[in-house]
Amino acid sequence: MKRYLWVIGIVLILGAAAFFYYQGQAQIAEEPVKESLKTSKVRRGDIIITASGVGAVVTQADIQIGFTTAGVIEEIYVKEGDVVQKGDVLAKLEMDPQLTLDLLTQKINLINEQENYNNLVDNLDVDLASASVNYLQAQSDLEDLLTDRASLNYRRCGDEYVLQYEADYNTALEILERLQDKFNLQYATKDLSDPERLQVEADIASAQSKVDIAYASWQYCLTYPSQEEIALMDAKIKIKENEVIRWKDEVDTLQVGVDPQDIELNQAKVAQAEAKLKIAEDNINGLTLIAPIAGTIMNISAVPGQTIGNNTNIIRIADLTKPILEVYLDETDLDQLVVGYETEVVFDAFDINVFTGKVISITPELVKNGNVVYAHGLVELDPSSFGKPFNLPLGLNASVDVIGGRSENTLLIPIEALRPLGDGSYAVFVVENGTPTLRMVEVGLTDFTSAEILSGLKVGEEVTTGIVETVQ
Repeated sequence: MKRYLWVIGIVLILGAAAFFYYQGQAQIAEEPVKESLKTSKVRRGDIIITASGVGAVVTQADIQIGFTTAGVIEEIYVKEGDVVQKGDVLAKLEMDPQLTLDLLTQKINLINEQENYNNLVDNLDVDLASASVNYLQAQSDLEDLLTDRASLNYRRCGDEYVLQYEADYNTALEILERLQDKFNLQYATKDLSDPERLQVEADIASAQSKVDIAYASWQYCLTYPSQEEIALMDAKIKIKENEVIRWKDEVDTLQVGVDPQDIELNQAKVAQAEAKLKIAEDNINGLTLIAPIAGTIMNISAVPGQTIGNNTNIIRIADLTKPILEVYLDETDLDQLVVGYETEVVFDAFDINVFTGKVISITPELVKNGNVVYAHGLVELDPSSFGKPFNLPLGLNASVDVIGGRSENTLLIPIEALRPLGDGSYAVFVVENGTPTLRMVEVGLTDFTSAEILSGLKVGEEVTTGIVETVQ
């Protein structure tokens, strides 16, 4: 068809050239060459982006354990298939008297070494602590004396105290004068033994005492310390300075009173005794095999009466409570293996049931098998998707679809209708009144056959799925 159009075009060009040659003018009518366009209508539907792979049931916790102490197995308390909890006793070795004796010996040895060290440093620590306290107290007393000495360079009291003491004196004097006036007017002529006269006289004496004290305080604040007071304070400071020096020397002497090498040697002996005791305790504890995790007993490779070496694995425990799938996808689908993505799983043994889950981890290194390279990860199945109890033994094979995206009841067009414009922009040709018109659209998910349209189109609109051309 295109070859035919090309030939027609050549003929038209030659004819036009001849016409111009003979006539000197030409009229060229431009008519669009109509092609039969392939179109499709915008519809609603579902689109799911998946990457397929294979997998097998595994467990995140699968460990082999054994006794840390060599000996003869006395009893095994579990059997294959039993469910155990962390901390459960699984088996026990026969007691070895030598281990008990060694434990007692190491306890006594540690006590002796600790006592030797304590005798070396205990008395020194007490004396050093006492000297340190006295030294700090002497320093504090000296600071107080120096503060008091500095105040002797000024009047005994500040202005505010002088004014306060003067006011106290005037108040006391006023009270005394009122009492004296009261006595002169009411009680001076009364008998000397009159109780009321005696009470007023006592009040006057008390008021006079307060006046004297207030006056003395006021006058004291107005004066400066004497040279005798200053000399006495300087003497006290000198005595306290000597006391500080004496206690400082005492502290320094006590701090170097024991040879540091002797202390270090005794500390090392204590640490060594503690380490030996820990080994003896571990040997005793090693006679009992404890479940380090909760799980199911998968295998037992020993029997009571059997002699085994230390750290020889005899029991395998796996946690089957969380169904985990080890999955492999082709390396080309690596971008679809993302933590958090949903999965759909069909086991070979239960091919009519679809299990759901999500990707929980991705191996940072690709796995190579022969000439094929795989992306590897773990999928945790959702038990609620089972619908009924299922036994999923380790190693059970399955087909896995990792869902990279899902959109339901969305606008869809054939992938052929998209026109990429660069920079992630797309357009389509919408048939309007029989004529294709270019329109920008926002694209969501895409697969090999369809594209999700987020905006720019409506259901029922017609888009072209082939190349749109206008030929002149």
